[in-house]
Amino acid sequence: MKISIITVCLNSKESIEQTIQSVISQKDESVEYIIIDGNSTDGTLKIIEQYKEAIDILVSEPDEGIYDAMNKGISLATGEVIGIINSDDWYEQGALDNVRKCFQKYNAEVVYGKLNLIDEKKEAELFIPSDINKLRYIMEIPHPTVFIKKSIYNEFGGFSTKYNIASDYELMLRLYVHGVKFVFLDEVVANFRLGGISHQNAQRCVYETASIAKNYLSYYSSSERENIESIINHNFRTFCFRQLLNIYPDALFDYIERRCKERQKKAVSIFGAGKWGMEMYRLLSSAGMVPSFFIDNNKELWDRAADEIKVYPANSLKSFDGILLILVKGFSKEILQQVEEMAHPTLVCITWEELADELEDNVFPG
Repeated sequence: MKISIITVCLNSKESIEQTIQSVISQKDESVEYIIIDGNSTDGTLKIIEQYKEAIDILVSEPDEGIYDAMNKGISLATGEVIGIINSDDWYEQGALDNVRKCFQKYNAEVVYGKLNLIDEKKEAELFIPSDINKLRYIMEIPHPTVFIKKSIYNEFGGFSTKYNIASDYELMLRLYVHGVKFVFLDEVVANFRLGGISHQNAQRCVYETASIAKNYLSYYSSSERENIESIINHNFRTFCFRQLLNIYPDALFDYIERRCKERQKKAVSIFGAGKWGMEMYRLLSSAGMVPSFFIDNNKELWDRAADEIKVYPANSLKSFDGILLILVKGFSKEILQQVEEMAHPTLVCITWEELADELEDNVFPG
């Protein structure tokens, strides 16, 4: 079984040599190596030239983006199976032999495996894919470990150039909904250096992923569709809220202040003394809007100090007339009902989902 490996690069002189070496050191004569360069000007081509005897095809010309370059490589590949390893990443020794055996043993159409995530300190964290059905709403399989039969590309097409960052997810989901056979290889296949295009543009990546997942909802039954859409929205809102806490606190302050003025409220309290609640408390305190207290349903926390303020049970809200921020992931609906049954009649509740939805334009401008 001949395997074609494609490396896409542009001005990658700092990392491409490790990528090339990881391919040509596999000691496998049934490997075709293709490099698609976007007309680099930084010395990348000089490094590639050093390995020209081990490279079967080299194209160096301007392209219309990373996925256009990948499609060029796919069109040139003559192997039965195609893998793509970009110039920031590298294969584990013996990876291609393991991949070939997996295709042959299981009659697979797509093979994927484990991935080492390498941070700036060169420390590795192992990413192990879980349930393949999660592809319906997130990119569950790591693309540097993915190998696809050329016949599958011929039947279902390559990468969509409609997306800038998440087209690999769109391709995987397209193959999944059409019943292509995915097989998990229980081996570390590749290493991914954090800081690439998807990592640097996390906001756009999450937005594109959510949009792609919704575009494929029609492939599921009505009951599945409702559940999957709920998961997509929840994941997207969670990301937006995290961005508000970490990157856009000023927009958060402005919204809460505006709601306080609109409802003529001065006091703010927080339902949820967990991680989100603590982060919100510190943010509001830094802006001069110190929350009055925490509310939590965990009895073990009652009457204890959380970050120097008290934690009380929900019935304490009977005498509280202000703004209550509900910051418990996954239980907003239940907490709203609980608060409605026992709280002060003029209390105003704001859920984390409301904050995420209201301030989405600040996270994803345009």
